[in-house]
Amino acid sequence: MAEISDFERQEIQRYLKWNEKRLFRELDRYYGASLPGGQRPSYRFRGKARAWFSSLLPRLREHMREEWGYEEKKQDPELQDQENLVIAVGEALLPLLERNPFPTGAQAPTYLVSAIVVQVGLD
Repeated sequence: MAEISDFERQEIQRYLKWNEKRLFRELDRYYGASLPGGQRPSYRFRGKARAWFSSLLPRLREHMREEWGYEEKKQDPELQDQENLVIAVGEALLPLLERNPFPTGAQAPTYLVSAIVVQVGLD
């Protein structure tokens, strides 16, 4: 597993405390900020990030199961810790997220998407 900064670790810890609704609200905020003109009120983009994520979810699950080997990796004692699991899933998802940015072309925040994937479940 890659070394991450203290800031990234704090972000992941914060994401793990949030429910699914709050995580998607945060993803909407990033989605809105990625549009030309910068940050806009997130209510204007409510649901857009979820729609982007939902369209990507089948590929995310396939990637995690077939290419990353989720079934074997979930047995790893190190990945029983939610924080480590979010980091490992984020590393595995990065190439897929780079190939599938927001419709604006901006990159979605990897650890936020990873936290959503962990919360939604890979099974």
